Amino acid sequence: MRFTVVIPTRGRPEHAAACVRAILAQEAPPPFEVVVADQSDDGATRDAVGADPRVRVERVPGRGRSRALNAGFRAASAPWIVVTDDDCRPAPDWLAALTRAVDALPGRSVLIGRVVAGAKGPGAAEPPAILDRPDPFEVRRRGFEDWIYPNLAFPREALEAIGGYDERLGVGTRLPGGEDNDWGYRLILAGWTIAYRPEPLVVHEAWRSLDERSALKRAYGIGQGGFYAKHMAKLDPFMATRLLYDLGRQAKGFVVAAVTARDRDARGHLAYAGGLVYGVFSMGELIVRGVPERDAP
Repeated sequence: MRFTVVIPTRGRPEHAAACVRAILAQEAPPPFEVVVADQSDDGATRDAVGADPRVRVERVPGRGRSRALNAGFRAASAPWIVVTDDDCRPAPDWLAALTRAVDALPGRSVLIGRVVAGAKGPGAAEPPAILDRPDPFEVRRRGFEDWIYPNLAFPREALEAIGGYDERLGVGTRLPGGEDNDWGYRLILAGWTIAYRPEPLVVHEAWRSLDERSALKRAYGIGQGGFYAKHMAKLDPFMATRLLYDLGRQAKGFVVAAVTARDRDARGHLAYAGGLVYGVFSMGELIVRGVPERDAP
């Protein structure tokens, strides 16, 4: 077994099944398994995914993408763990490209691959989390960008080094975002390298409407504010700098959008900035209450 592919999902059986089908149809893949970490309230995901022996549907109690991912990591049996989302569709040579890429990585490295937007129908919005660069690069130092996307492969040693995802953060929680950014930041602080290679490709489906995509702005801001607050509480001054930078970026974006009469964009910048502030205080409250990053296995 070379890879365990972990797919978190909740209440989207059609998406999960389409993602699994794309993985099962891989061309000349290495040995792999798929773990669908399912937080749905019924068995629709299991029914939709089917009964292929390479696929396991793990029912995960509670809510939150981070909780689902951590459960999937615990269930994984391969030395390399791969993460994608249920609304992503891996290219036919995805696992073969991942194999070539990880074989060439130095030690203490994780891999991120290319994420491109799917075709947009009428009224559809571009999906979030797009990373479409033609050339490879490596990230070894903290900065003002975030580098974990839903096309991620890492050796089990990364979990042993920094642990899993912070279950206070992410979709389905009070702080609905920031979980990938937090995990990547912790990798960098621990001396790991995040390596981008464009060959392993997934397509992020464009299924949300423009209004639905706009509504995510505040949610993502809340999660990002929670991520900043977590590390500011650990006396990391760089996070305070990042928060101020982000607020300034949103203010600039709001002014430009307002001047050019792009009302939807202007509202989005305001929503994100308000979410940042709310997320900072919300994470502060969780820290004061002693809410842990993860439940015990």
